[in-house]
Amino acid sequence: GPVVALVAGEGKSQCLPDRSLCLDVPAVEEGETAGAVLRVASPGAEPVSLALPEFAEAQSVELWPKLIRARGGDGANRYLVGILTGQTSMYSGGGGSASQLHLIELDATPNAARLGGEAIEVPWSGSLLIRACFSEEDMKDRLEACHDEYEFDAALAAAPGGAAMFPTLSYRAVATAFPRNSRRSDDNSATKLKRADLVRARDPACTYDRVLRYDAATSRYQMDRPAPDCSDYTTP
Repeated sequence: GPVVALVAGEGKSQCLPDRSLCLDVPAVEEGETAGAVLRVASPGAEPVSLALPEFAEAQSVELWPKLIRARGGDGANRYLVGILTGQTSMYSGGGGSASQLHLIELDATPNAARLGGEAIEVPWSGSLLIRACFSEEDMKDRLEACHDEYEFDAALAAAPGGAAMFPTLSYRAVATAFPRNSRRSDDNSATKLKRADLVRARDPACTYDRVLRYDAATSRYQMDRPAPDCSDYTTP
């Protein structure tokens, strides 16, 4: 299929299963992401380091372990490479992390590899722990469940349809909250919990599916309809 899972290569590199192309994003110092590069290696060609775009607010940059192939014969060495950018925050009694997936065009022609533009950026993961007990009374009211937990996870897969250079994709996001009725934008410390509330439950507002179609005119993917604002889950 057009979405190929990469396999482990030498060192930290990730390769197509036939080893015709290996990629690596060497680790960068915390906060030094402006110098991040994508290393591209093919048999018989000199490995090259391609400068990645500067990602605002990224504290970490790493390779997504999949590659999306272009269609058709003329797209032989054309791919979308995924770059995951991340942020973390610590705060009193909790903390959070989040990541975004950027799909960037890659022409991997041996000895002429180069990066093109970004085709899309989507929220990828989020994990937050927020303190919710500030007194003995809060602890009793909340049955000692003294943190709210928020999780966000996304998945990308090939979808039917589309005749553009890059395949149509499905994007699925799942958001969960614990206790089940917690919302980050509310003051949950004032809530009296019941035993039945102490489960992790999906937040229907931020659990959604979208279809992404590549538009050759803009060289970008478009969602079939706008995504909801889920920054409560995706901003640490």
